[in-house]
Amino acid sequence: MEIDEKIDAEPLSEAFSFTREKKKAMHGLKGILAGIVADKRLNELEFLFLDPWLQSQQYLADDKDVRDILQRVGDILEDGQVSRDELALMQAHIERVASERMSADTDTVASMDELIGFITGVASDGVLNDDEIVALSDWLLQNSAIQKVWPATIIADRLETILNDGTIYEKERANLLAAINKITGEGAAHFESSTDM
Repeated sequence: MEIDEKIDAEPLSEAFSFTREKKKAMHGLKGILAGIVADKRLNELEFLFLDPWLQSQQYLADDKDVRDILQRVGDILEDGQVSRDELALMQAHIERVASERMSADTDTVASMDELIGFITGVASDGVLNDDEIVALSDWLLQNSAIQKVWPATIIADRLETILNDGTIYEKERANLLAAINKITGEGAAHFESSTDM
């Protein structure tokens, strides 16, 4: 049998790239789902963030959970209003999907993809509350292998400072949110203005 440089009419490099991008998207999704419900509350801004993010993920188009979440989001948005009951049901569904996707994957790249997803999820509504900060700290403790890898080092250092005295101050919260936004590419202008404080 002759080795062909194509798989399903795609060059091997493209096939491997697709596989890597799909894995990256899956780990990102896992992180985002865990992040948006880290405080045990799914709010409307987090919900509205989820829909376009999922729709933009071409590598997840064939994922059963993604299709199911998109269908549920579409059903909820159909009447133009998001009720508390709908948010609560969606939160329960997202928590179930996120817990099912938990893995013992110790791959640094996969963990970093998940971290980026997690911080994107917790900051998707532009607010970091105490529960989200503690959940982020817990996540980093459970994934300690990446704490010395940038950008996890930045987040770990900020969390250590924030949690060291047992009180989370607004300036610390704003500084962490600004750092997260800069890492994820969201709100970079906000980061510049908050570091001038």
